[in-house]
Amino acid sequence: MIYTPSITAIIIFILFVALVLGLSFYFAGKTKSASSFYAAGGTIHWGVNGIAFAGDYLSAASFLGICGMIAFSGYDGFLYSIGYLAGWIVALFLVAEPLKRLGKFTFTDALDAKFDSKAIQLTAAISTLIVSMFYLIPQMVGAGALVKPLLGLEHHWGVIIVGVIVIFIVATAGMTSTTYVQFIKGALLIVFSTILCIYIFNNGLKLTPETKHQSYHQFINISPLIENNKIIGADDYTILKQIVVKEQTLVKLEKDGVNRWFNLVKDDDKQILQEMLSTTNLYKGEKLYNGEPAENAKFYQVGHMSKGGF
Repeated sequence: MIYTPSITAIIIFILFVALVLGLSFYFAGKTKSASSFYAAGGTIHWGVNGIAFAGDYLSAASFLGICGMIAFSGYDGFLYSIGYLAGWIVALFLVAEPLKRLGKFTFTDALDAKFDSKAIQLTAAISTLIVSMFYLIPQMVGAGALVKPLLGLEHHWGVIIVGVIVIFIVATAGMTSTTYVQFIKGALLIVFSTILCIYIFNNGLKLTPETKHQSYHQFINISPLIENNKIIGADDYTILKQIVVKEQTLVKLEKDGVNRWFNLVKDDDKQILQEMLSTTNLYKGEKLYNGEPAENAKFYQVGHMSKGGF
């Protein structure tokens, strides 16, 4: 992962934060009652509310969590996304609607109005804090992990910055500012996801970039000669070094003055040498990428051109 800050990313981040905080200040002046704070006074348009709900769904939990679970668990991971949707429907009809009829804003208020029990209030408060804590910890960890490559800051600074901004948004105007922030996020996600899908449908999925005047490095596989668990030959390459690192056999080969590192792996019941991406630091400070100088630009860009040696 590249942690070098980007001026463009910093400017966009600052502008977005300024917009969000400006909205919070604006709506804070209009928040004068409990109804305004907890339910935005019932004045938010249904379209804004709908996109705000989409912003909730199209979040890190959906894009990263569910996608990751599908990648690792397949169909079983996909079922969690259905449970997530079903949970919202249950909350809407079994929790939100009764709360609205009672004229209350929180689940604890509704229980207190019904039973008038301090024990129930205490239990509801403790359970709310516990659930919120386990929900917020992954969110804050994810925020810090995102700010680290985006702004080049340490992880804990990302957690602190995002945490302070979120607290300010919620504390100033309550549900109004929270809804409009989710609306902005949802609108951006929908627009850019649509653009990305159109681009993919139009160009297809390709692993190599299309360039007319640039040839990229092609990673190769070699069938080695192995004797007594030791590589003794690899086509017309010269074996320079062979080491074992964490149960992985790594081999350094040379051909035409170019040194490359290979990893010995098993493929369809036979062992092959797969070329790895490796860098060599020369004594003059120059770097070689798989034996070639950075100026040759043989490798794809990885975020920052300086990090890919372009």
